[in-house]
Amino acid sequence: MCASRQKIHERQEVEQQFPLPPIINAPLRIPLHDEKSHSVFTIAAVGDIMLAGSALSVIQFNGYDYPFDSTKSVLSQADLTIGNLEAPFTAREKAFDKKYTFRVPPEWAHGLKNAGFDVLNLANNHMLDYGPEGMFDTIAVLDSLGIAHCGAGENYALASQAVVAHIDQFKIGCLGFSMTFPEEFWAEQNKPGTAFATETRLKKAIKEIPVDVDFLIVSFHWGAELMTEPKEYQQDFAHKAIDLGADIVLGHHAHILQGVEIYKNKLIIYGLGNFAFGSYSKNSKESIILKVYMGSSGPLFAQVFPISVDNYKITFQPRLLYGTDKMNVLNYISEISSELNGGKDIIDNKGAIWISALITSLCTNR
Repeated sequence: MCASRQKIHERQEVEQQFPLPPIINAPLRIPLHDEKSHSVFTIAAVGDIMLAGSALSVIQFNGYDYPFDSTKSVLSQADLTIGNLEAPFTAREKAFDKKYTFRVPPEWAHGLKNAGFDVLNLANNHMLDYGPEGMFDTIAVLDSLGIAHCGAGENYALASQAVVAHIDQFKIGCLGFSMTFPEEFWAEQNKPGTAFATETRLKKAIKEIPVDVDFLIVSFHWGAELMTEPKEYQQDFAHKAIDLGADIVLGHHAHILQGVEIYKNKLIIYGLGNFAFGSYSKNSKESIILKVYMGSSGPLFAQVFPISVDNYKITFQPRLLYGTDKMNVLNYISEISSELNGGKDIIDNKGAIWISALITSLCTNR
């Protein structure tokens, strides 16, 4: 069964005070006037997770918790942790005929569970590397561990169905879409696969979420690999998702960071970059963990945690960056995000992204 019809977890211990870092003057801070309560909860998001390829022997030797040991403290502390799972958990032998195919021993899914992942997007260009059977194996192992998933299923209706998470009194819907080839991986009415998005399909999927959710996160696997700037269609779909009710849009596939945009007081990150990814690359060196603080009105602010994903240095275990290395990543994100926000600097030197329109307009100088 697809986990999208299940309530995946409830957490009673929700932060009762807004944990604002001392970055700007107190009068500019956002007062909480939540309709339901003064609760604030957190969402952590990472980009591409691919535990196969060159990482196989390293993880085999060190154990399935190894890729997450250096970042677990950030991931597990969030109330909801999301990632893009870009390789099936399967032991199948027959691969799809394309250049790169990946598979991961099913028991290694325990590492994701132990690290604190709650929801995984399956809509991407590797989920059917070992056929629909490999995708179904992945769904089965995630279901067995209580890890929810979205973006893939036995037909398009199920692949495009939202998973709904419960945190305290809030309900958070998560949708996943792949806008990458091969086209053979896309689900249809009577064909298993991943959810490919059109504007009509996106609108229908949001409209048909089976419960009245308080917040909505939409994940897109899109864009061009190693391209810093989002393509025009990425921005169009991100804006459309928010116009239709999304609060956060998460993008991945480029393997490097793409910019952050504040649109209608909602949050878009066009490319989260790699996370734990089983290849050596001279291009994919830095990435982030994004932590978003949510109140009943929507995203309040986000915190960026720069990480190293340079496998020549960290050997498939992403590590938090500090000092000059951290500042270099923050400055880079600020630079590639400026044009998306009308020339405004939306991220400060502590890694905070102020989503309030008032605060964003006042925090243009660092």
